[in-house]
Amino acid sequence: MMKSLLPSLLAMAITISACGGNDKTITHTETAEDGSTVTTKVDLSSMATNADEMEQKMEALKNLAPLTLDELKALLPEEINGIKRSSFNANATMGFSMAEADYQKDDETELKLAVYDCAGEAGSGIFGLSYWTKMNMQSESDDGYTKTVSFKGNKAVETFKKGDNESTLTYVVNDRLLVTLTGHNIDAGTLKSIGENLNMKP
Repeated sequence: MMKSLLPSLLAMAITISACGGNDKTITHTETAEDGSTVTTKVDLSSMATNADEMEQKMEALKNLAPLTLDELKALLPEEINGIKRSSFNANATMGFSMAEADYQKDDETELKLAVYDCAGEAGSGIFGLSYWTKMNMQSESDDGYTKTVSFKGNKAVETFKKGDNESTLTYVVNDRLLVTLTGHNIDAGTLKSIGENLNMKP
């Protein structure tokens, strides 16, 4: 649901900023068909403060040569937390490349690792939409939340879905790689520990 909110929230942010409004935060509440609600907050002041820095990072990414699929595949460990890799794939599509792997412990517990190379025009767009935009948002509903957390001296985006018992951690390595860890029956604290021990240097 949050993805569907992004365009309208960003449009609201641009309009308020252009009009010189005093509001620093946009709050939007949406009710789903099942009666549950999602409340999303966008920090306009943070977006404005970090806009120049983000633009510089995206321009730098546009000028980088994308990694090869073999280089991306090499970033996927054979084993994580004692769980062996059960499957993987690496592909390049729509101008950007990514690699992902599954680590299946049992029928109830699974870890997914996805690595996006944000080099090039399309890759820099993924960096902006999937990381920077969410860094300035907080979302809370009956079924979970999305929030910004501290991670390895920087910031990351943490998401939890209660109904699926699914935690997700999204962070950036070397201002280039967008890494997403998703755990089914794996809590957010464990995901952070896994992320801290992954070697993600292209």
